[in-house]
Amino acid sequence: MKRIFLVMIALFMLSATGFAQSGTTGPLTWDMSNGTLTVSGEGAMPDYSYPDYAPWYAYSSSITTVLIGDGVTSIGNWAFYHCIELTSVTIPNSVTSIGDWAFISCDGLTSVTIPNSVISIGEGAFEDCFKLTDITIPNGVTSIEDYTFNGCSSLASVTIPESVTSIGHDAFNSCSGLTSVTIPNSVTSIGDMAFYECSKLTSVTIGNSVTSIGNSAFYHCIELISITIPESVTSIGDGAFFRCSALTAIDVSENNTVYASENGVLFNKVKSALIQYPAGKQDVSYNIPSSVTSIREGAFSHCSGLTSVTIPNSVTIIEGYAFNSCSGLTSVTIPNSVTRIGGYAFSTCIGLTSVTIGNSVTSIGGYAFNDCTGLTSVTNLNPTPQNIDNIYVFYGVDLSKVTLYVPASSVEDYKAADTWKNFKEIKAYIPSAIESPAVGSSINVYPNPVTESFRINGITAPTEVIITDLSGRIVLQQTVEGGESVVAGNLPNGVYIVRVNGKTLKVVKR
Repeated sequence: MKRIFLVMIALFMLSATGFAQSGTTGPLTWDMSNGTLTVSGEGAMPDYSYPDYAPWYAYSSSITTVLIGDGVTSIGNWAFYHCIELTSVTIPNSVTSIGDWAFISCDGLTSVTIPNSVISIGEGAFEDCFKLTDITIPNGVTSIEDYTFNGCSSLASVTIPESVTSIGHDAFNSCSGLTSVTIPNSVTSIGDMAFYECSKLTSVTIGNSVTSIGNSAFYHCIELISITIPESVTSIGDGAFFRCSALTAIDVSENNTVYASENGVLFNKVKSALIQYPAGKQDVSYNIPSSVTSIREGAFSHCSGLTSVTIPNSVTIIEGYAFNSCSGLTSVTIPNSVTRIGGYAFSTCIGLTSVTIGNSVTSIGGYAFNDCTGLTSVTNLNPTPQNIDNIYVFYGVDLSKVTLYVPASSVEDYKAADTWKNFKEIKAYIPSAIESPAVGSSINVYPNPVTESFRINGITAPTEVIITDLSGRIVLQQTVEGGESVVAGNLPNGVYIVRVNGKTLKVVKR
């Protein structure tokens, strides 16, 4: 009896470890012996699926080598899922397709030779093969599908042939070892998040047939220094170069009909939309061109080196995440032309101490000033308190330490309005003024009194000029350069405050 019991235990252990197992699957046979799985026969391997995996799945943790026999024409979906000890795969020239998720989570796989007979590699085929270091895609493959190499964090090089016409979404997501990639001229589209968080990617060459670059395509490629957009590109998705902290320039072909660049900054062709300011650009201040009407989502996100941004009165919309994590900004003036501030627009601008919100802003998105922990004052020039989502616009800000300045006639309204009433104190906004010309200052207004227009002496670069009445309401905002005139003929007669380069000057209009 004891001998029979020991034999039964031995047989169970032999079976459980996957040694000397065999069977059939579709037209093929399979054999498992000493860690080697051999699949042979003539025809296509069946597709498997969750949770109906391949018949050898029960022994997947023991498989170290896979030998696919000549005559097998395809590798099925989920065929070798979670073969975590697999280090070697032999694929014969008879195979023409590798199925969806075929080698997903094969943690130990370091290299694979894919024969030129293969013309199709399925979705997620090598996802989470953490140790895969290099791959050559055969010349007959026309598409790199979604998630194909997602999570292959050791992948250092990949060869994409001229036969490929599209790169799917998340195709190389989190391939943090990839240092350079050349996208051939055959490719027409780069999918959403295709190279998301490829953190060591320093060089990208985009072929001259690419028409679309997807949302977040190169998100958080923190070592990418520069990129050139060819003339063929007609669509760049939101956040395509979001959080590329080393990126100093985005250059666009002059022949591109949809996009343009100026000093490495990405715009649409007519420069009415500022799409992306490179986060690694070394300038500490930037004047947004007066042609710009919208600041796109994430346009200045993580530009931590910027300490000053001038927003012209041409801008009407500041989209979500526009200045997210611009930790060097200390103050910002949102002009009267702006009507909407998107969600998270200034989130985590931890150095921001003061904000001026123009009088036309009617919509402020959730978390717009989230975690702006350095805020000490907010000036809101809209006479009507905006209806904002209770605590979430200023989430993470201790409003009991922040002073709110509003038009004198609106103080009581703000004291009664949700969220606004939570500020430390609410005061009437009346800017201080000094006589013009200012004693000891190189800046002065002439003529003063003013009739139709005036000039400002002492400025040479494009400079924002803001004119308010004595109640603090902005009545005119203009960017001027050198001896350019500020037109004031439409203003009623009276006393006004001119703010320029951090100074305030009083002028009289007659």
